[in-house]
Amino acid sequence: MEKIHKFFKSPITKRISFTLMILIIYRAMFFVTIPGVNSAALSKLSHNSSLTMLSMFSGGGFDNFSIMSLGVTAYITAQIIVQLLQADVIPIFTQWSKEGQTGRKKLDQVTRTLTLILGLIQAIGITLGINTLTNGKFMIEDNPFTIFVIAVLMTAGSFIAMWLGDLITENGLGNGISVIITAGILVRFPSMMNDVVKGVTFGNKVNWIRFGELMLGAVVLILLIVWFTRSELRIPIQYARRAQLTGKDSYLPLKIIVPGVIPVIFASTIMTIPQTILMFFNASENSSWYRVIETFFTLSTTSGVVIYGLMIIFFEYLYSIVQIEPDKFADNLEKQEAYIPNVYPGDPTKNYIQNILNYLSLPGSLFLTLVSVIPLLVSNSVSSSLQIGLSGSSILIITGVLIEIGRQIKGLRLKREYGTFLSKDFNLDE
Repeated sequence: MEKIHKFFKSPITKRISFTLMILIIYRAMFFVTIPGVNSAALSKLSHNSSLTMLSMFSGGGFDNFSIMSLGVTAYITAQIIVQLLQADVIPIFTQWSKEGQTGRKKLDQVTRTLTLILGLIQAIGITLGINTLTNGKFMIEDNPFTIFVIAVLMTAGSFIAMWLGDLITENGLGNGISVIITAGILVRFPSMMNDVVKGVTFGNKVNWIRFGELMLGAVVLILLIVWFTRSELRIPIQYARRAQLTGKDSYLPLKIIVPGVIPVIFASTIMTIPQTILMFFNASENSSWYRVIETFFTLSTTSGVVIYGLMIIFFEYLYSIVQIEPDKFADNLEKQEAYIPNVYPGDPTKNYIQNILNYLSLPGSLFLTLVSVIPLLVSNSVSSSLQIGLSGSSILIITGVLIEIGRQIKGLRLKREYGTFLSKDFNLDE
């Protein structure tokens, strides 16, 4: 009985319960449909590539055009823009990024303001695009006020998703936004499996051997993702005083895929922006500029897939630097009287870490790109379902997020065991 009581009182159980509760609330919001639209008209667009990409980040919010249809796409886009502008593009942003918690709060405020603007623009574009694709049958009353109300409700849903994600980050397990995206992908999993079965069905007969091969390939892919995600390069760190006292040295563990699945999430989000533009200007589909965007920024074309892969590589290199911050790392080492063996403190240390990150980013970015791109190329050649094509990216995101959650649980468990050890051996409770 005491063990059961301890289990339910443990921080890990509380965090798991809190995360599940938030995800249930998030999922319940999908049943809150937006008024003034004909949701039945959406059934004709079930294989529309634009909506399929957007649904990946909202967990199927477009099935009934719920308040959560936008998901977190606007927020992620705003994050990308603000973080890029910090790289000495806008001096005040660069300054805020160096001011610790105070500066971070200011940048968060800018990100949320930009999310509002992008959310409204994206919502208006999607609403008008769907109305055009359904020949005006989507909106019950086609007027500016109706469009504005729909856009406001969709943007409000995006802020709710963002808020729920923040709650998970603070009180639950994992990065809240990534967890919400993962939950959205898992909700679409049965539909994806249905498309896979259809893809191996010839006539009225399912080719179970082919289906088994696909499932085996998925298992091998998951094992490869786990191996790559958990692999790390350990850079030795020596502390002058600690070495004298204990004779032990520390190390900096750098993962092969330093930013995890962030490059895939960001690249996928960026690809939804041209999709929204195409939906907004659907009436101009015969114009040359429309065809150019459709060719180069749609995942159903080879050129679009190549650009998607290049974006993953770009974000892999960019966010490796953003997460590690070689200049700050070098400064912190110097302040702590620590150093990397055979490397001088200061700029040489910064350059050394930078070179290591570039070295790791090559295999990491290539792996992420291949896993994300190959299923898309295969799908485009043998199937019309973009859901199957996105299976590589989906598996990457799900596996990466679950591994991070596992690491956090392990850390919480070690912290708890260490606290118990101190309490027993040093009588801290007395």
